[in-house]
Amino acid sequence: MKRLFLFSLFAIMMSTVAWAQRDVTGVVLDARDNSPLSGVSVFVKGTRTGTTTDRDGRFRITAQENAVLVFSFTGFTDKEVAADAANLSVTLSLSQTALEEVVVTGYTTQNKKQYTGSVTKITGSEVNLQPIASFEQLLQGKSPGLLVQSQSGQPGSAASVTIRGKGSVLGGTQPLYIVDGIQVTAADFQSINPGDIESYNILKDAVTTSQYGSRGANGVIVVTTKRGRNAKTVFNYDYQYGVQQLPKSKLRLMNSKEKLDYELYYDRPDGLNPFGHSAADVDSFSNINADWEDAIFRHAKTQQHILSASGGNEKTRFFISGSIFNQDGLVRTTKLSRYTGRVNLDHTAGNFKIGISTTVGYSTLTGTSENDNVISTPLNAYRWTLPYITPYLEDGSFNLTDPGGNPNPLPDLFLNTNKNYQLKGIGSINLEYRIPTVKGLAVRTQWGIDFTDDQSENYIDINTQANTVVPGLSGAFIQASSRRSRYTGTTSVNYEKRSGDHNFGIGLFHEIVRRRTVTNGYSGFGLIGPIKNAAGVTPGTPTNNFIPRVNGGNTEDAILSYFAIANYDFQNKYFVNLTGRRDGSSRLAEGKKFVNYGGVGIGWAISSEEFMRNQKFFNNLKLKASYGSAGNASIGDSYEALEQFGPTSYNGIGGLALANLKKDQLSWETRTTANVGLEFTVLNNRLNGSVEAYRAITKGLYLNRLLSSTNGVGSILTNLGKLQNQGIEVALDYDLVKTRDLTVNVNGNWTGNKSKILQLDGNNEIVSGISINRVGQLANSVYVVRYAGVDPDTGEALYFKADGKTITNEYDPNDAVIVGSFDPKGFGGFGFTVNYRNFEVSTLFTYQYGFQIYNQARVDVENPQYYTSNLNVSILREWQHPGDITDIPSSFNDFHDGTTRFLEKGDFLRFRNIMVSYTFPKSLINRWKMGNLRLFAQGQNLYTWHNFQGYDPEVFTGVLTGAVYPALKTITIGASIGL
Repeated sequence: MKRLFLFSLFAIMMSTVAWAQRDVTGVVLDARDNSPLSGVSVFVKGTRTGTTTDRDGRFRITAQENAVLVFSFTGFTDKEVAADAANLSVTLSLSQTALEEVVVTGYTTQNKKQYTGSVTKITGSEVNLQPIASFEQLLQGKSPGLLVQSQSGQPGSAASVTIRGKGSVLGGTQPLYIVDGIQVTAADFQSINPGDIESYNILKDAVTTSQYGSRGANGVIVVTTKRGRNAKTVFNYDYQYGVQQLPKSKLRLMNSKEKLDYELYYDRPDGLNPFGHSAADVDSFSNINADWEDAIFRHAKTQQHILSASGGNEKTRFFISGSIFNQDGLVRTTKLSRYTGRVNLDHTAGNFKIGISTTVGYSTLTGTSENDNVISTPLNAYRWTLPYITPYLEDGSFNLTDPGGNPNPLPDLFLNTNKNYQLKGIGSINLEYRIPTVKGLAVRTQWGIDFTDDQSENYIDINTQANTVVPGLSGAFIQASSRRSRYTGTTSVNYEKRSGDHNFGIGLFHEIVRRRTVTNGYSGFGLIGPIKNAAGVTPGTPTNNFIPRVNGGNTEDAILSYFAIANYDFQNKYFVNLTGRRDGSSRLAEGKKFVNYGGVGIGWAISSEEFMRNQKFFNNLKLKASYGSAGNASIGDSYEALEQFGPTSYNGIGGLALANLKKDQLSWETRTTANVGLEFTVLNNRLNGSVEAYRAITKGLYLNRLLSSTNGVGSILTNLGKLQNQGIEVALDYDLVKTRDLTVNVNGNWTGNKSKILQLDGNNEIVSGISINRVGQLANSVYVVRYAGVDPDTGEALYFKADGKTITNEYDPNDAVIVGSFDPKGFGGFGFTVNYRNFEVSTLFTYQYGFQIYNQARVDVENPQYYTSNLNVSILREWQHPGDITDIPSSFNDFHDGTTRFLEKGDFLRFRNIMVSYTFPKSLINRWKMGNLRLFAQGQNLYTWHNFQGYDPEVFTGVLTGAVYPALKTITIGASIGL
């Protein structure tokens, strides 16, 4: 009876609870225009019960009568509403942070309206779905002042990145990369998953880059990864599958008939038939047109899987992800495989916060050489092969019977191996304690490590052309390893205070960065059998000359820094930012180890002034200016300032010889930048943009001063020159259409930069091949002899003398003049995004103009001395008879490169990306018990408008060699699923 009573009492209680719960429905609107907000998180306060709004902003949730609902949406202020009605109408307002945007400088997080520095923020969602392995290439065309140039289409290859021009001649020009507060190296990006990245912040002027002292002169890219939120756990799965193909080259080589005509029938004073072809040979060969390009290249697939989970509560939040990325290279046998994992945790306990960020990546890369100086390199050799010689014999073996002696590149491609294995780890722990007795005072510390273990293996088969480069090699196995670790520890005391119209903040920092690199290398010769490792190497003896080579080293250096960052604003209208840093480096000589840097920025929110209150055109108008300095430590090794000795030998006896002179006065290059800018938002927040002008002068430019041979070395690195970059940046973003069902946004950016040499040591110019740096001229200028065409009477090539008026048939390298620059005058990107109901189409175009490319590939295939190899079809236009009018001289006259004949305009417009996607409606997703479902298709590098004779005009060095791995044209499909 007692049990029956208890059971009845429990049933009554449960029915009371059930009666107290009910469904609450409603709609969430944007307070600005009462448009519905989709994707808003709605949950019952104090519970894990939650849902999200659909496309029309509507929601349904079960809650008790006295419950409180919490509405949360990125960029809007959270709102709590009592669930006291069955149907609610809730409006959310933009948060102050969203209205003014937050930028991350690495050491601080700043309100963009109050910040006077030049920073561009790019969200990860804008770029992370592009089918690219290395994340810096995702930024191409997205930020003014940021020039990203692809160095190679090879899987995992890094790009050349410069911010506001190249600030050095001999030193590094790449920006500093910071991931979650830890410095990383651009070469390691192949092991980092771009899908983990929340945002990229591009720091460009001195008030931002001076925070990084001797490392900040080339600009800084600050990367923040995704973190958990106070919401229910969400699982996401992203999948992509794509196919890559070779773009069409505008450099056309001869087909079989054209090549045979050239060999046999063109006017030849010596009557030469170089290969002794008979009439029957010609008939037979004319029907063969071997596709060597198809033998080297292929349609390659790419696949990516990303699985992540994120969520948390008021105290603890987490983000966990794992990814698999596989990319077959466009060149056969090349491939990249990458596996990554990440765990980010945040926990708050009263005044104490702790954050942990960890990521591990492992990648394997099978590549191929891009060395233009070695004919056996597959990317070089396939252009030399004769079109009437097939890659394979009928039995499937390699065809090695080229009558011109041109090597078949396929054995080198398939039998030799070039592999790299990389293990990458980045980890950090952040601690923060807010002093309860002093409001606004906090102590923070972060300690982290960037660790990279690189292993490479090269195998040179005895039956390949590469084996013949070094006589008596008999095959080789080469192994190298590099283990790099960089430790960073940063501790700071931060204080913020608001008093009436005054808002003040300051941070005092101490930082130490320590780097250690250990390298080892081994080369063995005389391969035995099919074993492709050290076990298959012949033991070396004095008689067989197969003595293995072993090398290695261990370098260490450190930076000790003290710096301060301060900000002040008055009435949220007048702003000041200050930075001061003192860096000490173990790499500099005694008495020169510490260098000071600093920056100041001021800003004026004109739109907040009283006289602007009644106008309706400007929603925001801010004028800003900054000035300061940062250093460039990217030169030499850890012991550049010390006297060094290296191994040498004389008459078979080993010893040591002076390799590096002591440099008591060597310091870092210093880049001083002045910047002014105007930021504006108009037309009811529909059009926003910025215009900035800058001038950056690099002082103490690294140059090699020539020395007398009696010093034991030919030159010494010295701070001698001065270089200036100045330019203008423009960025615009316009909501062209904004209705409930349709939005259309267009955006674009443009940068014009001019780099000029102001000072050099002694001589006013430094010539390096076909480039020159001369005082008063553009840096990295093109320096060649001007080609004047062909003499119609003799067929000889004609050249302009240095005076630009006299024409001669005598080639003289002393007639070289400056005819342009290898660096673009302008670059940028533009695109549009269209959203109609659940469909979205977005595009990106990138462009560069005002630069020259020296086409070394044309030099190789237009040189008649190489008539036993294939040639450019343009050679068929060569001069043959007196009176011929043509631009190609006779094959029987002297050939000279280093002229404008092979100089081409590099201007291009690239259709960089288009994405078409469909997001399934919330009503359908809820029925399937899913969080979201999005399907998409995209094209990458679909077409490039250019007049360059080659695959791709985006050549970061300005000189196109013949062995460049071309850019990829990629089509992908994919899906994003949330649970």
